[in-house]
Amino acid sequence: MKKRISGQKIIMYILLLLTAAMFAAPMIFTLLSSVKNKVEIFTNPFALPEVVQWGNYVEAWTNANMSQYFLNSVLQAGATVIVLAIVSSMAAYVLSRFQFKWNKAMLLFFMVGMMVPVHTVLVPVSYIIGAFNLKNNIPALIMIYVAFNLPFSILVVTNFMKGVNKSLEEAALIDGASYFQIYRFVMLPMTVPALSTISIFNFLGAWNNILFPLLFINDKKLKPIALGLLNFNGERGSDYGPLMAAIVITVAVPLIIYLLFQEKVEGGLAAGAVKE
Repeated sequence: MKKRISGQKIIMYILLLLTAAMFAAPMIFTLLSSVKNKVEIFTNPFALPEVVQWGNYVEAWTNANMSQYFLNSVLQAGATVIVLAIVSSMAAYVLSRFQFKWNKAMLLFFMVGMMVPVHTVLVPVSYIIGAFNLKNNIPALIMIYVAFNLPFSILVVTNFMKGVNKSLEEAALIDGASYFQIYRFVMLPMTVPALSTISIFNFLGAWNNILFPLLFINDKKLKPIALGLLNFNGERGSDYGPLMAAIVITVAVPLIIYLLFQEKVEGGLAAGAVKE
């Protein structure tokens, strides 16, 4: 039995190592290529560069306008996260702590919103954007991000708030606190793990989104980094060193954020499943 279990573990570890290598190889190739010239990229793809070409990052950041795209993405994703955190926490507070006639129906409405594929509503959304002349409008783009991420955010925060001990709310009411004060000073601090979870998911979704900017943003000064990278590939696809540097810049922020806050993501999702 021990030999069989150890053999199973060896096979499992081998499969895990192979899977890790499959995912790590493209990342290592991109990182190494970002500091190489074109010849080295094709002749020795996984070798260290003879001379580190930091100029690739300078060219991508300045000449290819990645700095502007980067700033646009930070503003768009940051605004999306803030709006979603405020709106979803307020809605979740009402749905989780108040009993009224349409409570379950409203929660079901948001659940149905998660089941609607994005591609099925592209035509009506495009019609609305065109009818109200909202192309190249960053607030309109942020509202689209908010609309499509709101159902998931509300459900996560609602499930978390349902697990918060009601005695805290009752004590605040006895002390004379209003419902808004209870929401601001009691529920929000208790809901930080869930808000951290949805904020990370929403930030990554807005940062990596390329479909809506591709449809609704034509002004080069307003394009996010994902769309800027697509244009970089089309305009200067033969400059492989700067292209790889631009890819590293694009991927670095969401990767760092997820690595730093992955415990909060897992903790927030798991805590919402436990009720007192």
